[in-house]
Amino acid sequence: MIRCSLLSLALCTAICSPAFGESPSNLSSKAERALAVLEGFDEIVLNGMKEFDIPGLAIGIVADGQIIYSKGFGVRDKEKQLPAQTDTLFPIGSCTKAFTAFAIGSLIEEGLLEWDQRMIDILPEFRLWDQYATQNLTVRDLLSHRAGLPRHDFIWYSSSISSQDILSRLRYLEPVFDIRERFNYNNLMYVALGAAIDRLTNSSWQDVVRDRILRPLGMTQTGFSVDEMQKFPNLAIPYLSRGDEMKKIDYRDISPVGPAGSMYSNIDEMCRWVQLQIDCGIWEDQPLIGYGTLKEMHAPQIVISGYPESKEARVSAYGLGWCVQTYRGVYNVSHDGGVDGFTSLVSILPQEDIGIVILCNKNLTPLPRILNMHAFDRLLELPQVDWLEEGIDGIAKNREAFQETKLTEDLTRKKGTVPSHSLEEFAGCYEHPGYGHIDLVLEDDMLSAKFNDLVYHLGHWHYDTFSVESISQELIVPREGLKFSFSSNVNGEIDMLSIPFESSAPDIVFKRKPLERHESLSYLRQFLGTYELYGYSVDIILKNNKLFSVIPGQPLYELTSTGENEFSIKSHAGYLVRFVMNPVGSVDEVLLVQPYGVVFSAKPKKMM
Repeated sequence: MIRCSLLSLALCTAICSPAFGESPSNLSSKAERALAVLEGFDEIVLNGMKEFDIPGLAIGIVADGQIIYSKGFGVRDKEKQLPAQTDTLFPIGSCTKAFTAFAIGSLIEEGLLEWDQRMIDILPEFRLWDQYATQNLTVRDLLSHRAGLPRHDFIWYSSSISSQDILSRLRYLEPVFDIRERFNYNNLMYVALGAAIDRLTNSSWQDVVRDRILRPLGMTQTGFSVDEMQKFPNLAIPYLSRGDEMKKIDYRDISPVGPAGSMYSNIDEMCRWVQLQIDCGIWEDQPLIGYGTLKEMHAPQIVISGYPESKEARVSAYGLGWCVQTYRGVYNVSHDGGVDGFTSLVSILPQEDIGIVILCNKNLTPLPRILNMHAFDRLLELPQVDWLEEGIDGIAKNREAFQETKLTEDLTRKKGTVPSHSLEEFAGCYEHPGYGHIDLVLEDDMLSAKFNDLVYHLGHWHYDTFSVESISQELIVPREGLKFSFSSNVNGEIDMLSIPFESSAPDIVFKRKPLERHESLSYLRQFLGTYELYGYSVDIILKNNKLFSVIPGQPLYELTSTGENEFSIKSHAGYLVRFVMNPVGSVDEVLLVQPYGVVFSAKPKKMM
């Protein structure tokens, strides 16, 4: 692994900002004191970047409403050795949520909606799995992650799905809690909030954020998608670590869930956003939002379950677009952001008039949090904790836990087993009304699953379960080892695929779809006719491009293709209709297969 030395990082810092060694002018006495206690902080940053193998990083610190520290470290592009600077653009991930909450707060002050207004009153088409949740979820619930849904991020991740399609699929996504029962982080609810902003303003979420936040603050290089960001020259390249290798990866477009996390910015401009929070919504003597509205966003709305990670950060809660906790007894409002190849943090001590922004171009690294705590200790003039050492120990423990998990999983594997069917029989299209479809194909004696824009290469694990061995793209979280489990119907045919996309929710179950040719009119027409069954006439007809059976005195029975020349009776589980074809392509016999193997035979009725 190639790592930047402390010397090269220090040189890069000096090249980025030749004036950074100078004190900012016109500081208040409180800001001057804050700057003084940060002496030596650069060395901690450089040590942290070396230990955590960070390509580039930028930090901005605000005290008493003034920017006292603004620096770039390392490189924004390893191949070209381009320095990270304070105007370097980084995706900010879920730090976007606070902008969405602020936009909603501004609409509340206009009287266009209320925190506790029901979503269905704003978006009549809003539907969830549970009718009670549909009728009662409010704007506040969605902002504070109290909807009861797990993340369900794989319905949009690496997909070109539209926000409207996401909203239409919400009704098919199973919750794990009742509404307001527990905190459960969910990006999809912010998509619904963005749609609510669109509806109320007859505009767009982007335009509302731009007009009410970015333009007043002069955030001219802050925007809403990586496609926009790539039009600027000074942007950071995304990287991630896999084993001992640092990899450059592609930008991930997450604009389908834009209000939840698609924005990008830089340190220079994000510090203005932090100044606005510290100054209670006032910018250049003009209020952009009311004091009470801003403080409501910073106030706890629901407790985040889980034992505290450290004694310095006690009980954690979530506000409206912000996480809320105490840090060593001091009120702390913050949010982390993570998108493929980038990690970000905005962290504020509003009662101490202190705020920090950290942006870096490495995938899901804990370093921003670690540096944040080091800076807070200095700024609050508290006894310092070696957070860097604790972070290194934490990484080592996580690696040990991961190895133990892999070992345990391998012990549960039933070795020596084989699939119940040939691999060819697992191939096909599988559908879920919320997640869309997965195409399973057999190539070079190996099953591959295409889902959204990703291809998962599967190896046999045991019985009818397969394990992901590799994926066509690097993902924000590795999914190698994810299990694809197939199941058969009562007739022994593969008809379902289960995937544990959500660790806290039941597996997502995809139903096998008939082959396209099995739904064509030319294919279906060959089965039309009248058949005789114990003296009764049974007609097979076409209606709305589907096959139906007509039995005297009984309702129409829809037939759904389950395989070659075979159909299930839609309203009767376990019943099959199987057409036996002769060499010239006409029906010789129709077998009605009932559960438990009882079979009745019908012959084509001879015309007089």
